[in-house]
Amino acid sequence: MLLVALAMGFACRTAFAQDASPRERLLLDFGWRFHLGNEWGAGYGLAKAGTAYGPGVPAYSDASWRRVDLPHDWVIELPFDPKADGSHGFKPVGEGYPESSVGWYRRTFDLAATDAGKRLWLEFDGVYRDATVIVNGWFVAHHEGGYNGFRCDITDVANCGGRNVVSVRVDATRSEGWFYEGAGIYRHVWLVKTAPLAVAPDGTFAYSVFKDNVPNGPAEVHVQTRLLNTGVPADATVTWEILGPDGAALAKLTQDVHAPAGPAFALLEQKVMVASPKLWSPESPSLYSVVTTIWGAGKAVDRVETTFGIRTVGFDADRGFLLNGEPYALKGTSNHQDHAGVGSALPDGVQYYRIARLKEMGCNAYRTAHNPPTPELLEACDRLGMIVMDENRQLGSDERHVAFLEEQIIRDRNHPSVGIWSLGNEEFDVQGTQAGRRVVAAMQDVVRRLDTTRPITCNAAVGDEYAGINEAIQVRGWSYHPGKDMDDYHAEHPLQPNVGSEQGSTVSTRGIYANDPVRGYVSAYDDNAPEWAQTAETWVSFFAPRPWLSGGFVWTGFDYRGEPTPYDWPCINSHFGILDTCGFPKDNFWFYQAWWTDSPVLHILPHWNWAGREGQDIDVRALSNCDEVELFLNGRSLGRQAMKRYSEIKWNVAYAPGKLSATGYKGGKVVVETRVETTGVPAAVQLKPYTPEIDANGEAVEVFMVSVADAQGRIVPTAGNAIAFDLAGPGRIIGVGNGDPSSHEPDTFVPAASSRSIPIGGWRWKKLADANPENMPEEGVEYDDSSWEAVDVGADLGSLGLRERAVYRTRFSVDARDLASNAVELVFGKVSGGISLYVNGHKLGGSIDGHAPSVFDVKGLLHPGENVVAVPTASYGPDNTGMSRGASLRLQDAAPAAHWGRSVFNGLAEVIVQSTREPGTITLTASAEGLQPASFQLTSRPAAARPSVP
Repeated sequence: MLLVALAMGFACRTAFAQDASPRERLLLDFGWRFHLGNEWGAGYGLAKAGTAYGPGVPAYSDASWRRVDLPHDWVIELPFDPKADGSHGFKPVGEGYPESSVGWYRRTFDLAATDAGKRLWLEFDGVYRDATVIVNGWFVAHHEGGYNGFRCDITDVANCGGRNVVSVRVDATRSEGWFYEGAGIYRHVWLVKTAPLAVAPDGTFAYSVFKDNVPNGPAEVHVQTRLLNTGVPADATVTWEILGPDGAALAKLTQDVHAPAGPAFALLEQKVMVASPKLWSPESPSLYSVVTTIWGAGKAVDRVETTFGIRTVGFDADRGFLLNGEPYALKGTSNHQDHAGVGSALPDGVQYYRIARLKEMGCNAYRTAHNPPTPELLEACDRLGMIVMDENRQLGSDERHVAFLEEQIIRDRNHPSVGIWSLGNEEFDVQGTQAGRRVVAAMQDVVRRLDTTRPITCNAAVGDEYAGINEAIQVRGWSYHPGKDMDDYHAEHPLQPNVGSEQGSTVSTRGIYANDPVRGYVSAYDDNAPEWAQTAETWVSFFAPRPWLSGGFVWTGFDYRGEPTPYDWPCINSHFGILDTCGFPKDNFWFYQAWWTDSPVLHILPHWNWAGREGQDIDVRALSNCDEVELFLNGRSLGRQAMKRYSEIKWNVAYAPGKLSATGYKGGKVVVETRVETTGVPAAVQLKPYTPEIDANGEAVEVFMVSVADAQGRIVPTAGNAIAFDLAGPGRIIGVGNGDPSSHEPDTFVPAASSRSIPIGGWRWKKLADANPENMPEEGVEYDDSSWEAVDVGADLGSLGLRERAVYRTRFSVDARDLASNAVELVFGKVSGGISLYVNGHKLGGSIDGHAPSVFDVKGLLHPGENVVAVPTASYGPDNTGMSRGASLRLQDAAPAAHWGRSVFNGLAEVIVQSTREPGTITLTASAEGLQPASFQLTSRPAAARPSVP
């Protein structure tokens, strides 16, 4: 129940005192509009500034676009396609799928007039993959890289005291990885407002130093702060206040500074002794904070609170990884960033849920394979206690890759959970080259320039090979190869530390006990691994007596979409996880729990529902850390066996329905018992939340386990019933899953809104000397255009000649039913040279786009009966401009309610529910044909929402 207090209570990586500082950091996740597809190309021109087109134009209507909140991954919404790239999960995205590989997002918000004079930033924590950001028609950023955040300074193009429109074009055509990556704005977005003189982005770095890197006595805490001045020269005072884990002030530091005219950075550094520090560790994740305040003219100019921890990390070539000066075996898992139901767009609460599930297994370390993580993952690891190997996406010492690496180090270096930097993963082609060695050496220099407190590794998929990257890297990372290669390498290079950065790759499917290539399932026994990999027993038993290997990171903690191994279609995700994509444990979960925890563990497998196999031998195994285990069938002992360390016990048992039970002994005494029973047929649905309450803040989530049980309430381990879900109250379902690696059921349900178009004809036109004067009567409602010439605006080419000017007009009628539509939009096929648009005499802002169809929201401008539209145009280019390709009124109804459902897989499924900002009772109901339904009433308790943009 670690999530109860932590899941959303500590959501921001940096806290801001909003009432005492002009700095604001506002969440910009809510109220976006999304359109999948790209009818407009790049969305901005290169010839002139501020010349966006299509959705980049502020006046463009997105009323018919779907409303979404961030984080958002549109790939999880796409159907499966057997012809698509299996390594990315058989989803129709990427090269060959242009219609579903580009999407647009738009968000409109107001800025106060008092924001004038502040620096205004948009911060994107992660967009996959190629992002173009347009603000108020101005291009402000183009970012390529799906895993590194980026910032846009929008100060100069922002409209303080008025409306602002952000348009983001996201292109996921190119992939970076060989695994599911999703697409869209899949991490948080922020609007940040600061004074001209402020703490730079991620500008405070706090770290501790001890003599010989052993935390005896007081800690010497160093604080570095970078100031950014984008204004006039200024004299200021900077203070730092160190707060303990209980929030009590421990020390205060002061430094005067002169900040020259900007933009310029100033680097300040102070240090202070903290007596009797509470050291951070996975077992005791104590957190400190430093409050950095800039004072000018007697008042606070900026204030930022930064969380950090006091602890030491390192490696010893013989003793392995060291935490706080002592050997500390890494019991880790490597993980990609997707989860059932939500793809790569994980709400913060799901990050905490996943870390908590791993800790239940005894896991104490997490590798962010193969990219920089979202900040909220690191926050979860800081607060729940998990050492992180923070991995860079790709090797490179060029300007672009160095910039990515610098941003990652600066952003993440305050997190005490980050214990190791990883420069990359399995760079096969350059691993043994001298170029690879030089690049890694240069990257290590970058890291050490920014952070001297953490060791550095690189995951190497080679055996006893030193040449190339391994020559330069501080800590040798091992991708598989347990055995002679490791022993020989250590003997040959006794001074180089080692770490098992990727081990295992055992494949299994939850609840399956025989390989089934047709359905794409792998037995859950610890028997199966690809040719390069090992079973859990093989790698753990090799590493355990060799402390110099430091422990390792299992591939993987959770199943993930893509890389279906060892099978292809119909598999759509991997089988490597110790837990499935929902976080439901597979049997190997208890193997690791047995050897990674001190509590008595006893688990027996398989389930005991084998109708039709009466009298046949069943392979029964016990996973335990007891000295001995005795097995019973229906009360009759089948023998007591000693448990070899890092192994399992096996029996062949003739199947008979009933109860298979086991007793574990330590020192001859019973310490733990367990059983599996033959269940009855499915009789009821059950719902079980991971935590008992949820915060009514619009972001918090609850993860429900859905199960199918027999009449006695026992989960039926072979059940596959289809379950329907209904929700009432202040919440919503955001995703479903079941952990079936071959399931092609949807994880999310997005009903399509119906729409219809009314052609608008009857156009007339008149050429004018000037189509853009003030108060032109031809634009008015009452103007008599009956003498004007009729014109066909449906042709491919317009009727306007070079340097001609004209006004097009028409009248059309709508009724109240039309205007009751969810969206009412005026659509022009093409208007080359369009100056403006008038609807019933009201001018819509901005010029009309001549590159692609132009769409305007006119719901508030139309009325039942006759309406008038006027379009002034001017040709400054070739002939055949003006209006062409027709005009229509597009009416869109509200999308119908989603009907959520998912089959259970081997008895289990998952539903993720998210709160609104309204407290109350959320009622989730699960039903299935022929089964007793289940309902759960979840309390959504009052809670403060994070400051956000309205």
